[in-house]
Amino acid sequence: MKKNRRFTSLLNLLLTVAAYIVIKLVLAAMGGNRAITNLLTQVCYNIIMVASLNLVAGVLGELTLGHAGFMAVGAYCSAIFTSLILPNQAWTFPLALIVGGLVAAVFSYLVGVPALRLQGDYLAIITLGFGEIIRVLINTVFAPWTGGGKKMFGISLYTNFDNAFWIMFLTVAILYMLAWSRHGRAILAIRENAVAADTAGVPVTKYKTITFVIAGFFAGIAGGLYAHSVGVLDPTKFDYNTSINFLVMAVFGGLGSYTGSIAAASMLTVVQYLMASLVEYRQLAYALLLIVMMIFKPSGLLGVHEFSCERLLEKIIPAWKDFAAKMENRLQRRKTRSIPPDIPEYDYDSEKYPVLAMKNLGIRFGGLHAAEDVNLAIYEHEIVGLIGPNGAGKTTIFNMMTGVYMPTEGEIELMGKSIKGMPTYKITYEGISRTFQNIRLFKSMTVLENIKVAFQSRMYYTMVDGLARDTYYEREENGCDERARELLRVFDMEEMADWNANSLPYGLQRKLEICRAMATNPKLLLLDEPAAGMNPIETQELMVTIQRIREKFGVTILLIEHDMKLVMGICERIYVLNYGRIIAEGTPAEIRQNREVVAAYLGDADEEAETEKEGA
Repeated sequence: MKKNRRFTSLLNLLLTVAAYIVIKLVLAAMGGNRAITNLLTQVCYNIIMVASLNLVAGVLGELTLGHAGFMAVGAYCSAIFTSLILPNQAWTFPLALIVGGLVAAVFSYLVGVPALRLQGDYLAIITLGFGEIIRVLINTVFAPWTGGGKKMFGISLYTNFDNAFWIMFLTVAILYMLAWSRHGRAILAIRENAVAADTAGVPVTKYKTITFVIAGFFAGIAGGLYAHSVGVLDPTKFDYNTSINFLVMAVFGGLGSYTGSIAAASMLTVVQYLMASLVEYRQLAYALLLIVMMIFKPSGLLGVHEFSCERLLEKIIPAWKDFAAKMENRLQRRKTRSIPPDIPEYDYDSEKYPVLAMKNLGIRFGGLHAAEDVNLAIYEHEIVGLIGPNGAGKTTIFNMMTGVYMPTEGEIELMGKSIKGMPTYKITYEGISRTFQNIRLFKSMTVLENIKVAFQSRMYYTMVDGLARDTYYEREENGCDERARELLRVFDMEEMADWNANSLPYGLQRKLEICRAMATNPKLLLLDEPAAGMNPIETQELMVTIQRIREKFGVTILLIEHDMKLVMGICERIYVLNYGRIIAEGTPAEIRQNREVVAAYLGDADEEAETEKEGA
């Protein structure tokens, strides 16, 4: 059942206001202790830094070590704006923060476009280098405005606990609302499996860049708050040690958890403050704290989970669940018609063109010819098999068809239109979807969310709609939810909609992957060894499922499979691949009788039986 989050959002806002009031009362009782107020202000902009870093390192899953560089850009730009461009005006400080954030976003885009082509350690190294480059630019190219290697003095102290607290709250709220939108699902899908996300219609490079830019923008905001809190900027404060310090906080709280970021940034900032006088032992204590965390809670304080006041209240107050449901109904907007994801209409001449045609297709990896002179045609509503021994190049053919590999020769046409050279997500939009030899689900997401990711290219509300939670967002999300449940119903999986995908039995994981592929509304469905690892009962159910898909959705199917009972039982035609070449094509009966196929792959049943008798 789809959960309306309106009451939950209102509850979180009320609790935030209550926390703010309590803190202010405590500060008043302490006589407005300046040291504590400054500490709390520092906690606020550190939370912004850690939460924005968590968007890249946790939610997107890409390790970056140059985040302090974007903070430096925001700090210096906002300081220059308030000191030299528009000093002492009513809107000086808010505009300065926005300017600092935007310039930091530009720098993050310039860094992200080349850097995000890499992954893992390589990405970490290049972002570390870019972070240092930014610091060098501040010391040299921009020295007339920043003071170069010297400190920048005379920055107005606009930042206080009040504005830092509410900017921090707004930042976390925006990042959290982003996660609960189609854009957030796309980013999480990339973290779980970038290849599967691409084939589900998610433009991976675009979303990686957007995520990096958003994180850079908020790091710039945090830098502006920092600059106008301390009043002095020293470029040495933004080196790689600072970036690693923020990364440690993100890891400590749990990569992927914003509430974990809040808790970790608060806790470790306070620890650093309390041990400020113990310079010799502070780093040691800090390291020991992290070692203990990694031993006993390697996923961090909260892992990828979020702390929920609602769940806590449900445990403490038995009647809370019913009360929350009543409040949700009262806050529900007027019922509006949902907008389901688009269903594409593939308008082409089926008598003139096959659904898919490969013409002299080939690919080389260095000196190795993995596929050569492959000619293949699949017609509307057919179920066609592609078989051959291991290493024959079957999955390579699929990878060329879906844009994972770029063919070095030949042509691929979908419904008469060339798709050679198209990126994977565009090929998905044009009408090809696939499953994988090794299951590629988004395992930390629910069954329903796995399906909803595949609607990405058929939904249109913007990121602003998602953040504002406007009517258009609500109508599209409701339509997406309804369509996903309808599709799960076809696959007899609706009751499992809210299960975690990783908790499904193996056979149901295979079925879910096929269901997700069908959510893109393909004209051609590619199944890569769908029966791999299945027992005979599951294989029989799979045969029924494949035939049902063809009948209900009118989809054309090309499958790779080693289970000859399944292939011979449901395929109208079969292509046989050996050493990257098509060696035979025909009906199941013709393939059984083909001597070249028997010798290369199927084997002679009579000879095998005779060999078994002799062995006995």
